Amino acid sequence: FMEGYVASGRYLSMMEEVFKKEGLPTELTRLPFVESSFNLKARSKVGASGIWQFMRSTGKLYLKIRAGVDERNDPIRATEAAAKLLRQNYESLGNWPLAVTAYNHGRMGLMRAVRQTGSDRLEDIVTDYRSRSFGFASSNFFTCLLAALDVEKNSDKYFGKLKRELPLKYYEVSLPQSIALKELNRYFKFPKDALQELNPALSEAHWRGGEHLPAGYQLRLPLADGANPDQEKRLFLVGY
Repeated sequence: FMEGYVASGRYLSMMEEVFKKEGLPTELTRLPFVESSFNLKARSKVGASGIWQFMRSTGKLYLKIRAGVDERNDPIRATEAAAKLLRQNYESLGNWPLAVTAYNHGRMGLMRAVRQTGSDRLEDIVTDYRSRSFGFASSNFFTCLLAALDVEKNSDKYFGKLKRELPLKYYEVSLPQSIALKELNRYFKFPKDALQELNPALSEAHWRGGEHLPAGYQLRLPLADGANPDQEKRLFLVGY
Protein backbone atom coordinates (compact mmCIF):
# COMPACT_ATOMS: atom_id res chain seq x y z
CA PHE A 1 0.00 0.00 0.00
CA MET A 2 2.87 2.33 0.79
CA GLU A 3 4.38 1.81 -2.69
CA GLY A 4 0.94 2.38 -4.21
CA TYR A 5 0.51 5.57 -2.20
CA VAL A 6 3.75 6.97 -3.63
CA ALA A 7 3.03 5.85 -7.23
CA SER A 8 -0.56 7.12 -7.16
CA GLY A 9 0.66 10.71 -7.25
CA ARG A 10 1.36 10.26 -10.98
CA TYR A 11 -2.29 9.65 -11.78
CA LEU A 12 -4.74 10.73 -9.07
CA SER A 13 -5.23 14.36 -10.12
CA MET A 14 -6.10 13.24 -13.67
CA MET A 15 -8.32 10.45 -12.36
CA GLU A 16 -10.22 12.86 -10.13
CA GLU A 17 -10.85 15.13 -13.13
CA VAL A 18 -12.33 12.20 -15.04
CA PHE A 19 -14.69 11.34 -12.17
CA LYS A 20 -15.69 14.98 -11.65
CA LYS A 21 -16.66 15.23 -15.32
CA GLU A 22 -18.83 12.15 -14.89
CA GLY A 23 -20.40 13.63 -11.74
CA LEU A 24 -19.07 10.80 -9.56
CA PRO A 25 -17.57 10.96 -6.04
CA THR A 26 -13.80 11.39 -6.32
CA GLU A 27 -13.33 8.96 -3.42
CA LEU A 28 -14.04 6.21 -5.93
CA THR A 29 -10.70 6.92 -7.62
CA ARG A 30 -9.12 5.13 -4.66
CA LEU A 31 -10.48 1.75 -5.74
CA PRO A 32 -7.16 0.93 -7.48
CA PHE A 33 -5.60 0.80 -4.00
CA VAL A 34 -7.85 -2.21 -3.41
CA GLU A 35 -7.52 -3.70 -6.89
CA SER A 36 -3.82 -3.32 -7.65
CA SER A 37 -2.16 -0.80 -5.33
CA PHE A 38 -1.49 1.27 -8.50
CA ASN A 39 0.79 -1.38 -9.97
CA LEU A 40 0.64 -0.92 -13.76
CA LYS A 41 1.86 -4.46 -14.31
CA ALA A 42 -0.81 -6.06 -12.10
CA ARG A 43 -2.25 -9.19 -13.72
CA SER A 44 -4.58 -11.61 -11.93
CA LYS A 45 -4.64 -15.38 -12.35
CA VAL A 46 -8.11 -15.10 -13.92
CA GLY A 47 -7.00 -12.58 -16.55
CA ALA A 48 -7.78 -9.17 -15.02
CA SER A 49 -5.26 -6.48 -15.99
CA GLY A 50 -4.15 -2.95 -15.12
CA ILE A 51 -4.66 -0.76 -12.06
CA TRP A 52 -8.47 -1.12 -12.34
CA GLN A 53 -8.18 -4.89 -12.93
CA PHE A 54 -10.58 -5.08 -15.86
CA MET A 55 -11.39 -8.51 -17.21
CA ARG A 56 -11.08 -8.71 -20.99
CA SER A 57 -14.84 -9.28 -21.48
CA THR A 58 -15.78 -6.19 -19.43
CA GLY A 59 -12.91 -4.10 -20.76
CA LYS A 60 -13.99 -4.65 -24.37
CA LEU A 61 -17.23 -2.79 -23.62
CA TYR A 62 -15.30 0.45 -23.02
CA LEU A 63 -11.68 0.04 -24.16
CA LYS A 64 -9.56 -0.89 -27.18
CA ILE A 65 -8.24 -4.41 -26.64
CA ARG A 66 -6.63 -5.94 -29.70
CA ALA A 67 -3.30 -7.23 -30.96
CA GLY A 68 -0.63 -4.80 -29.78
CA VAL A 69 -2.94 -2.51 -27.79
CA ASP A 70 -4.58 -3.18 -24.42
CA GLU A 71 -6.06 -0.04 -22.89
CA ARG A 72 -6.79 -1.89 -19.64
CA ASN A 73 -3.12 -1.19 -18.88
CA ASP A 74 -3.45 2.55 -19.54
CA PRO A 75 -4.36 4.18 -16.19
CA ILE A 76 -6.18 7.14 -17.75
CA ARG A 77 -8.17 5.23 -20.40
CA ALA A 78 -9.01 2.56 -17.82
CA THR A 79 -10.14 5.26 -15.37
CA GLU A 80 -12.52 6.64 -18.01
CA ALA A 81 -13.90 3.13 -18.46
CA ALA A 82 -14.20 2.54 -14.70
CA ALA A 83 -16.14 5.79 -14.31
CA LYS A 84 -18.65 4.66 -16.95
CA LEU A 85 -18.99 1.22 -15.35
CA LEU A 86 -19.46 2.61 -11.84
CA ARG A 87 -22.06 5.09 -13.11
CA GLN A 88 -24.02 2.24 -14.71
CA ASN A 89 -23.77 0.24 -11.47
CA TYR A 90 -25.10 3.18 -9.48
CA GLU A 91 -27.98 3.83 -11.90
CA SER A 92 -28.99 0.16 -11.68
CA LEU A 93 -28.53 -0.36 -7.92
CA GLY A 94 -29.29 3.04 -6.42
CA ASN A 95 -26.52 3.43 -3.83
CA TRP A 96 -22.72 3.46 -3.71
CA PRO A 97 -22.11 0.50 -1.35
CA LEU A 98 -23.91 -1.77 -3.84
CA ALA A 99 -22.45 -0.04 -6.92
CA VAL A 100 -18.91 -0.46 -5.59
CA THR A 101 -19.53 -4.08 -4.59
CA ALA A 102 -20.87 -4.72 -8.09
CA TYR A 103 -17.51 -3.57 -9.47
CA ASN A 104 -16.12 -6.76 -7.95
CA HIS A 105 -19.11 -9.09 -8.10
CA GLY A 106 -20.90 -7.88 -11.23
CA ARG A 107 -23.98 -5.73 -11.65
CA MET A 108 -26.31 -8.63 -12.49
CA GLY A 109 -25.09 -10.58 -9.46
CA LEU A 110 -25.86 -7.70 -7.11
CA MET A 111 -29.28 -7.15 -8.69
CA ARG A 112 -29.99 -10.84 -8.06
CA ALA A 113 -28.85 -10.42 -4.44
CA VAL A 114 -31.23 -7.47 -3.98
CA ARG A 115 -34.13 -9.51 -5.37
CA GLN A 116 -33.39 -12.55 -3.21
CA THR A 117 -32.92 -10.62 0.04
CA GLY A 118 -35.58 -8.00 -0.65
CA SER A 119 -33.13 -5.31 0.53
CA ASP A 120 -30.87 -2.76 -1.09
CA ARG A 121 -28.73 -2.44 2.04
CA LEU A 122 -25.27 -3.95 1.72
CA GLU A 123 -25.34 -5.01 5.40
CA ASP A 124 -28.43 -7.15 4.77
CA ILE A 125 -26.98 -8.68 1.62
CA VAL A 126 -23.69 -9.58 3.36
CA THR A 127 -25.67 -11.17 6.21
CA ASP A 128 -28.47 -12.89 4.30
CA TYR A 129 -27.43 -13.50 0.69
CA ARG A 130 -26.20 -17.00 -0.09
CA SER A 131 -24.27 -17.60 -3.28
CA ARG A 132 -21.13 -19.60 -3.98
CA SER A 133 -19.76 -16.69 -6.02
CA PHE A 134 -20.48 -14.08 -3.32
CA GLY A 135 -17.52 -14.93 -1.11
CA PHE A 136 -14.99 -13.11 1.04
CA ALA A 137 -13.68 -10.77 -1.68
CA SER A 138 -17.11 -9.57 -2.83
CA SER A 139 -18.67 -9.23 0.62
CA ASN A 140 -15.69 -7.22 1.91
CA PHE A 141 -14.98 -5.14 -1.20
CA PHE A 142 -16.75 -1.95 -0.07
CA THR A 143 -15.19 -2.06 3.41
CA CYS A 144 -11.79 -2.52 1.74
CA LEU A 145 -12.41 0.78 -0.08
CA LEU A 146 -13.33 2.47 3.22
CA ALA A 147 -10.15 1.09 4.77
CA ALA A 148 -8.06 2.34 1.84
CA LEU A 149 -9.58 5.82 2.19
CA ASP A 150 -8.76 5.82 5.90
CA VAL A 151 -5.16 4.68 5.36
CA GLU A 152 -4.59 7.27 2.63
CA LYS A 153 -6.07 10.07 4.74
CA ASN A 154 -3.94 9.06 7.73
CA SER A 155 -0.84 7.95 5.84
CA ASP A 156 1.50 9.79 8.25
CA LYS A 157 0.17 7.67 11.10
CA TYR A 158 0.70 4.40 9.24
CA PHE A 159 3.90 5.08 7.28
CA GLY A 160 5.49 8.31 8.49
CA LYS A 161 6.15 11.13 6.05
CA LEU A 162 5.90 9.99 2.43
CA LYS A 163 6.38 12.03 -0.71
CA ARG A 164 4.09 11.17 -3.59
CA GLU A 165 5.38 11.12 -7.14
CA LEU A 166 4.55 14.19 -9.20
CA PRO A 167 1.67 14.09 -11.73
CA LEU A 168 2.63 13.06 -15.24
CA LYS A 169 3.00 15.92 -17.72
CA TYR A 170 1.97 15.16 -21.26
CA TYR A 171 -0.07 16.18 -24.27
CA GLU A 172 -2.02 13.92 -26.62
CA VAL A 173 -1.91 13.88 -30.40
CA SER A 174 -4.12 12.06 -32.85
CA LEU A 175 -1.77 10.40 -35.35
CA PRO A 176 -2.57 11.56 -38.90
CA GLN A 177 -1.80 8.14 -40.37
CA SER A 178 -0.54 4.70 -39.47
CA ILE A 179 3.12 4.76 -38.44
CA ALA A 180 5.67 2.76 -36.45
CA LEU A 181 6.94 4.34 -33.23
CA LYS A 182 10.49 3.61 -34.32
CA GLU A 183 9.95 5.65 -37.48
CA LEU A 184 8.27 8.47 -35.57
CA ASN A 185 11.14 8.68 -33.11
CA ARG A 186 13.78 8.89 -35.83
CA TYR A 187 12.62 12.46 -36.36
CA PHE A 188 11.24 13.58 -33.01
CA LYS A 189 13.83 11.97 -30.70
CA PHE A 190 11.43 11.47 -27.76
CA PRO A 191 13.03 9.55 -24.87
CA LYS A 192 11.85 5.94 -25.15
CA ASP A 193 11.39 5.50 -21.39
CA ALA A 194 9.18 8.61 -21.22
CA LEU A 195 7.06 7.37 -24.13
CA GLN A 196 6.69 3.95 -22.53
CA GLU A 197 5.64 5.46 -19.21
CA LEU A 198 3.01 7.62 -20.93
CA ASN A 199 1.69 4.88 -23.26
CA PRO A 200 1.51 1.64 -21.24
CA ALA A 201 -1.32 0.24 -23.39
CA LEU A 202 1.16 -0.50 -26.19
CA SER A 203 2.77 -3.92 -26.46
CA GLU A 204 6.48 -4.62 -26.71
CA ALA A 205 6.05 -5.19 -30.46
CA HIS A 206 5.34 -1.48 -30.88
CA TRP A 207 8.52 -0.48 -29.08
CA ARG A 208 10.58 -2.87 -31.18
CA GLY A 209 9.10 -1.32 -34.34
CA GLY A 210 7.30 -4.39 -35.62
CA GLU A 211 3.78 -3.02 -35.12
CA HIS A 212 2.31 0.14 -36.63
CA LEU A 213 0.06 2.44 -34.61
CA PRO A 214 -3.24 2.98 -36.44
CA ALA A 215 -4.28 6.34 -37.87
CA GLY A 216 -6.18 8.34 -35.26
CA TYR A 217 -4.44 6.68 -32.31
CA GLN A 218 -4.23 9.05 -29.33
CA LEU A 219 -0.52 9.03 -28.51
CA ARG A 220 0.74 10.73 -25.35
CA LEU A 221 3.95 12.72 -25.63
CA PRO A 222 6.11 14.23 -22.86
CA LEU A 223 5.42 17.87 -22.03
CA ALA A 224 8.33 20.06 -20.90
CA ASP A 225 7.92 22.25 -17.81
CA GLY A 226 6.16 25.48 -18.71
CA ALA A 227 5.21 24.31 -22.22
CA ASN A 228 1.72 24.88 -23.59
CA PRO A 229 -0.01 21.59 -24.56
CA ASP A 230 -2.02 23.11 -27.43
CA GLN A 231 1.06 24.80 -28.87
CA GLU A 232 3.10 21.60 -28.58
CA LYS A 233 0.34 19.69 -30.35
CA ARG A 234 0.35 22.17 -33.24
CA LEU A 235 4.17 22.00 -33.45
CA PHE A 236 4.03 18.20 -33.53
CA LEU A 237 1.52 18.18 -36.39
CA VAL A 238 3.56 20.73 -38.36
CA GLY A 239 6.68 18.64 -37.78
CA TYR A 240 4.85 15.48 -38.73
